[in-house]
Amino acid sequence: MYLFSSSTTIVMISVVILYCLIFKMSSARLNNLYLPLVDRSLKDDFCNQPLFVKFGPITPNSKKIDNICHTYFPLPDDPNTFQLYVSRVFCDGSHDIMSQLVTQMELGITRKANVYCTVNEFIFGYAGCDTYLVYREDVFGSCTDESIKTNVYGVSEDCRPIGLSCLTKLDEILAENGFLPQEFYVYPMDLPNRCVNQQICVQPPNPFFDKLPNHVSNTAVLA
Repeated sequence: MYLFSSSTTIVMISVVILYCLIFKMSSARLNNLYLPLVDRSLKDDFCNQPLFVKFGPITPNSKKIDNICHTYFPLPDDPNTFQLYVSRVFCDGSHDIMSQLVTQMELGITRKANVYCTVNEFIFGYAGCDTYLVYREDVFGSCTDESIKTNVYGVSEDCRPIGLSCLTKLDEILAENGFLPQEFYVYPMDLPNRCVNQQICVQPPNPFFDKLPNHVSNTAVLA
């Protein structure tokens, strides 16, 4: 059994406060491109799902895809973190499903992760046609094709191809924010989507979430 004095408790609290300040400072540096963020959260995505990717940077692989669907399922112990299923239907009718964890960093900024990479995503523009623009930035690993200069994609609640007028607006928004020119591929959405409507694998609850004791005295006891 270990006993902690009141001075030790104060030090521990100070460390927690310092950690929170560092997190807030690092969070403030997330948007180092100073993008004009849209007030949209993961809860908005969850309430308005499924979401469909309207377009993305053109690559040899992207041209094989007909449609992409995103669906969200909140974790049982953290309402700000979701399991995201990305269901892709290819032009030959085949499909695959990828799973990611996504959490809210700030309003308009999320962080996504899988076993291969971690990325930050910034919702920074509205192109019309019910389509929001999302900029993706690598944090760890690399899931981005090296040929991509501007990793931006469009997401929408509408399961229809984006119109040409909105693609013109896209070019204007990218130029205004200093992005390099990039060719985009508009997903045709000719085939039926294969959105995941039921969670495939439920994440087990985190036994340590929100389990810190409430200190009611100056002396804390840790067995």
